[in-house]
Amino acid sequence: MSTSRAVLITGVSSQGGLSSGSGRATALRLHRAGLPVYATGRNLDGMKDLAAEGITTLRVDVTDEESMAAAVNRITEEHGAVGVLINNAAYSLNGTIAETPIDAVRAQFETNLFGLSRMTQLVLPGMREQGSGRIVMMSSIFGLFATAGRGYYQATKHALEAISDSLRLEVAPAGVKVVVIEPSPILGSFVPTTVGDLGLATDSDHYADFWERFVDWHKAYREVEHPKGRGRTSVRADKVARVVEKAVTAPRPRIRYRIGIPVRLLGPQRAIFGDRAWEVFVTRFFPTP
Repeated sequence: MSTSRAVLITGVSSQGGLSSGSGRATALRLHRAGLPVYATGRNLDGMKDLAAEGITTLRVDVTDEESMAAAVNRITEEHGAVGVLINNAAYSLNGTIAETPIDAVRAQFETNLFGLSRMTQLVLPGMREQGSGRIVMMSSIFGLFATAGRGYYQATKHALEAISDSLRLEVAPAGVKVVVIEPSPILGSFVPTTVGDLGLATDSDHYADFWERFVDWHKAYREVEHPKGRGRTSVRADKVARVVEKAVTAPRPRIRYRIGIPVRLLGPQRAIFGDRAWEVFVTRFFPTP
């Protein structure tokens, strides 16, 4: 069978991951590079701009297997297989470990981890049959370490890193390559302006002061045109899209693409500092109760 070049991107119409501007930038970039792109998400209305550009948009909810299977089947009918899967669907759950309702935790893992795992399972038979394929996993700088207030989200990104490494070894004999994208904070992504924006599912005031500091800390990443302070070390959506294009098109892609100064520096720094010194750094740099 001929090799499919069709690209399936999940989570383009939702918040979080690539979808806060970078998902659209990636879909457009790959489309303009001549690849058949299928942009998917829960909200078709949120992808009208992509449809207007000639990109195929599909309603896919990664917690709904029927919708995932329908998308994979359509691409298989039209191209023989999914050639590239970009596992992007994700959102960031705010909340402390102690106070976040366990149902909310399960929902976080359903979208960020179990959904991408099932989508990966659905596309692999076609990739195996054609003897090639590429799976791009969208991780985060917080797949490398964790901070207060977002531990469950960060846990899903840690798990994604492990799944990606296992999967890479398992599917290499079939000609399938697995690539991890690790961006630094992305300018213009969802940034809370008030504690109410965080969607906290608790009435507890144990961490009230912490959440005020949490919101204030993130202001540095709101300004896109002229970022200041920490915002200047963030990356823009277009840069993420360029790197994803490399991951998709390079004959021999890297195992990981680390985008921006923070993600390239903090990993090695943690190894050098040791656990206690690293925790001092995290406590002083990031908002902490």
